[in-house]
Amino acid sequence: MALSSFIYLAHFNITNYFLHSILACAGLWLLFKSSRAGYFFTGFFLGIFWFYWIALSFRYYGGLSWLIPVVIIGIGVIYGLLFLIPSLLTNSPYLHAIALVLLSQIAPLGFNWFNFELIFYYTPFGLTSFHVIFLIISILLVQNSRKGYYFLAFVCFIAAFDFSNKEPPKMPNFDIKIVQTHISQDSKWETNSIIKHVQENFKDIETAIAEKKRLIIMPETSFALYLNKNEVIVNKLLEYSRDIAIIAGGLGYEDDKYYNSAYFFDKGVMQRADKVVLVPFAEKVPLPSFVSRYINELFFEGASDFSEAPHASDFVIDGVKIRSAVCFEGSRKEIYEGAPQLLSVVSNNAWFLPSIEPTMQNLMLSLYAAKNNAIIFHSVNGEGSKIIFPRKSILKMALEWL
Repeated sequence: MALSSFIYLAHFNITNYFLHSILACAGLWLLFKSSRAGYFFTGFFLGIFWFYWIALSFRYYGGLSWLIPVVIIGIGVIYGLLFLIPSLLTNSPYLHAIALVLLSQIAPLGFNWFNFELIFYYTPFGLTSFHVIFLIISILLVQNSRKGYYFLAFVCFIAAFDFSNKEPPKMPNFDIKIVQTHISQDSKWETNSIIKHVQENFKDIETAIAEKKRLIIMPETSFALYLNKNEVIVNKLLEYSRDIAIIAGGLGYEDDKYYNSAYFFDKGVMQRADKVVLVPFAEKVPLPSFVSRYINELFFEGASDFSEAPHASDFVIDGVKIRSAVCFEGSRKEIYEGAPQLLSVVSNNAWFLPSIEPTMQNLMLSLYAAKNNAIIFHSVNGEGSKIIFPRKSILKMALEWL
C-alpha cells in the first residue's frame, strides 16, 4: 500500500524524494476516495504493515508463540476501527482528514509510533501536523474538481513544503565510537552469555581507547545485569574511564525499584540516567494495578514493572552536554524538553528481528531529530546503529543543487 511504502523503501535504502512524494500523495488521494469499508481496511492493513513486528516478541515468552498471529490481526483491527470512526461521525472528507491527522498525534496507552508525519520524511514536505493538513486540503480541493478551488489548492500545496532554514547543531569536537552488537534475545540473559558479553564489551572499550576515541556509546543493556550492584564491573569501567568516556546500557536497582538505565563513566566518576518513558506492555503495563498484576503474572512470570525517572538526564563531556535516552523514549517529546542539541540513544531491537522494526525506529528518531534540530548518536544491539542528523530543508537542498 502506498501509505506504507515509505517504510519498506527506506528498509532497502531507497530514499528518492520524487518517488516517496508521489507514493505519499497517491496514498492520500486513494484514502480520501474510499468508502467506509475502505477506511477500515486501510487502517487494518496500515496497522499490520507498520506494526506486525510487535507480535514477534512473543517468541521469547515461554509457550506464547501461538499469540503471534492473534496479536497481528488484533493490531490490524484496532487501527481499522480508528480509521473507521471518523467516517462514521461525519460525511465531510475534510473532517475525516483532520480527524486522522489528529489521531496520529494521540498515543494510545503511550505508544506514539503511528504518526502521519513519518510518511513525508523522505519528501520536501514539512513534518508538522499543519504541513500535513495543508497537503491533504490541497488534494481534497483537487478531488472536488471545482475550477475556483484550483488556485487555493495550489496555495495549500505550496504551504505544505518545508521552507524552514534552521542552523544545524554542531558535532562535538571529539571522536565518538558507536557500537553495534548482535546478541540474540534468547541468549542475552543467560549467565554464561552475560560473562562472555561483558568481556566483549571490555574489548570494545580497549579498542576505542587504542583508536584515541574520546567517547564510546554501547547499546541498551549491553551489561545485562544490575550494574550499580556489581562492584567488580563498575570498578573496571571506572578504571577505563580514566582514558575514555563510556555510555552503556544496564539495569539499575535502588530502594526496591527496578530501572532500565544508561550509565556514564568519565574521569573516574559514574552517573546513572534512568529511563523516563517506559515501553507500554513491555516495561510497564499502562492499566489499573489489578489488571497489570494479572498481565505481569501471565506474561512476565510475576515480574514487577520498571520504575520511571522524574526527568531526563544529561551527560557532560569536556563541556559538551549530551541528553541520555534509552530506546523507545528517544522518540518521545519528553526527552526533548529543554531543546537538547545532542542525544545518546541506546537500544536493543533484537526482540523483533528479522523485521522492519529497526527501520521504523530510525525513522521515528529521524523525525524527532528533524523536528527538534538535534543530532542523535544511536547505538543498537541488533540493527541500526548510526548517527542521525536533522533533515535538510528544501531551501538548503536547493542551495546545494545551485
